[in-house]
Amino acid sequence: MKRILLVEDDPAVNYVLKRYLEAAGFAVLAAGSPREALGLFASAPVDLVVTDFRMPGMNGEELLLALRAERPALPGLIVSAYANELSLQIPGVPVLSKPVDAAELVEMVNNLLLDAATVAMNMPAG
Repeated sequence: MKRILLVEDDPAVNYVLKRYLEAAGFAVLAAGSPREALGLFASAPVDLVVTDFRMPGMNGEELLLALRAERPALPGLIVSAYANELSLQIPGVPVLSKPVDAAELVEMVNNLLLDAATVAMNMPAG
């Protein structure tokens, strides 16, 4: 079972996104802040990160950069009510607009996981 780290500071949105992902068969570690997410990431392996963009202390892009300092190939997805305002500097990280459609979220997560698996299969051993 693939493990998703979900980072969303709005408890209601966190709950809804967690339910969408769990219904699709993912194990979800839900964090209410970037600081909490960093702790969860350090304590358990994750396959992908779904994060809000605007959060106190650190935005979603900064969080992904911090996590990728540990795992450079970690796939990520940013969810934002301000998707049209974002100019992200991380290649390969899509942005999904809020409100989130469950089917679209699950499709994007599955595609990111497939892409990550393909990249991993093509990495030289060693």
